[in-house]
Amino acid sequence: MEGELGSGARIAIALIVIGVIISVIFVILGFTRGTTNQGITTVQNSMDSMSLAQFDDFDQKIQSGTQVTSAIKLFEGRPVATVVRTKAQMTKAIDTGFNYGAELVGTDPVGTTSPLVLPYITDALTKVSGNSWYVNDLSGAGQIKYNMNYIPTTKSGTDTFIRPTAKFLAELIKDNTGTIVGICFTQQ
Repeated sequence: MEGELGSGARIAIALIVIGVIISVIFVILGFTRGTTNQGITTVQNSMDSMSLAQFDDFDQKIQSGTQVTSAIKLFEGRPVATVVRTKAQMTKAIDTGFNYGAELVGTDPVGTTSPLVLPYITDALTKVSGNSWYVNDLSGAGQIKYNMNYIPTTKSGTDTFIRPTAKFLAELIKDNTGTIVGICFTQQ
């Protein structure tokens, strides 16, 4: 009888040890999961900061014409609109600009020849009073349209020409949700 109690006690002890081991494993997994989630959040915040940092050089800063041309090429193929407002163009329509890269709402090709060689002009560049940025949305329902024709920026004597030594004030363009969707360069 004593042997039977001993084997029953051993089974009970083994079950308790197994229960403790399983509990320890669950505690470790819970801790690991919490640490992993915290790490993922930290990485995501870092990525968000890095994506916003690309616009730091263009937030209310003076840029040369050469820097404007470089910015147009930098954001090529990305969902970022680049609007250039030259003095020659602003004398014709003050709230408009030439749209390169991702197209904004209200952007249309200018002229009567093939759209492949035309500059694209966007209208309704407005600021909400008190803000330092323009408000406009990217065009295209679900699929962004692009204007990758930068040749007009090099044609001297035209409204689209970006003189390399000219000075431009760079300001951000945000959509209605406050997300940065582009940069507006206004010649000074």
